[in-house]
Amino acid sequence: MEKFKLLFINYHEVIFGFLLLSLGFDFITKTVNFYGFEIVKFSKFLKAIFLVYSLLFIIINFKYVYNKLRVPIVIIIVLSVVFLLKNNFSENYMLEYIRYIFPLLAFPLMYFAYKNKGEKLLVKLYTLFKWLIFINFLLVFFGLLFEIKIFDTYYAQRFGVNGFLLSQGFAPFFYLSATILFWEFNDKKMLLLVFILCILSGVKGVYFGEFLLLSMLVFWSKKLSRGFKHVIIVILSLVFFCLLLFLYSKPIFREVYDSDGILSAIFSYRNDYTVSLYKQITPDNYSLLIGATNLQKLRLELQIIDVILFFGLIGLICYTVFLSWLYRSLVKTDVSKAFFISVVVLSTLSGNLLYIPLSLMLMFLVLIALKKQGN
Repeated sequence: MEKFKLLFINYHEVIFGFLLLSLGFDFITKTVNFYGFEIVKFSKFLKAIFLVYSLLFIIINFKYVYNKLRVPIVIIIVLSVVFLLKNNFSENYMLEYIRYIFPLLAFPLMYFAYKNKGEKLLVKLYTLFKWLIFINFLLVFFGLLFEIKIFDTYYAQRFGVNGFLLSQGFAPFFYLSATILFWEFNDKKMLLLVFILCILSGVKGVYFGEFLLLSMLVFWSKKLSRGFKHVIIVILSLVFFCLLLFLYSKPIFREVYDSDGILSAIFSYRNDYTVSLYKQITPDNYSLLIGATNLQKLRLELQIIDVILFFGLIGLICYTVFLSWLYRSLVKTDVSKAFFISVVVLSTLSGNLLYIPLSLMLMFLVLIALKKQGN
């Protein structure tokens, strides 16, 4: 019982264990998706266990959570009430709700674990990402060398190699987290590896996110002269532009451009899906205040529209308040400001920050670590 109790309250190992197991199980899921065989989806069981663990933490430490983290708790309650008001408890709606609420429920645990303990979170994250990026670099290298499809980013015939990462939606936030950690430690070799992986990923969101983050880091750097900053930003702009040209020169994008126009090519049909879904909305399947009540499609991968689609205007207000509170509470340096802005801006175009639990959880951990370092 004593060993079990120690394991239960060893929050740091539980959090890092969850991150590693999630990435590992996601790779297993990727293998299943590529080769089409059936296997138990361990990632679902892992998320269920961690969700229960996070809920138990909130219940056991409710006084602390209520005093220190009132805003996130109120947001969780309001979003849960909105979900209940939908009166739609189908599997589709339940899974959407859990996806959105999962990282919010995990936040008190992560905040408490690293806000109140003398753990060197920044060093731990740096070490973890150093190993993850190095391993992924090897996988990408062998994937290119031997044409191993499982390491590709996309299932279709489209350029991109992503290593063990399951989703192209998660990839930008993974690489942004790695970039900001290596920048903070001034690790030029690891930064170079990250840039190579970003280029080979073939993901537009990765290109945009890295360009935005690096531009802000350079612009706000106190170590660089004004003239040198201008030169670097011009170089970053040229690289970003050339990478986009390279992607859009591929047959799959040329076909989309020729048949449906430049906006469809840039947004990967998100604009078309938005217009199509808008035409399906009626008072019987959607409420402006609480969002979808009987729609089949609940996500367009445009963050603001996705939130309004599922949680309505109430949800949009809740997430705006939460992100504002998060910024005031954790963003204390130019480095953390650049990271926060790049992640949030990117999410408005990709819609995967609030929807993919691991994306938002990585953001939480990096911001908490940077705040401790700033202090």
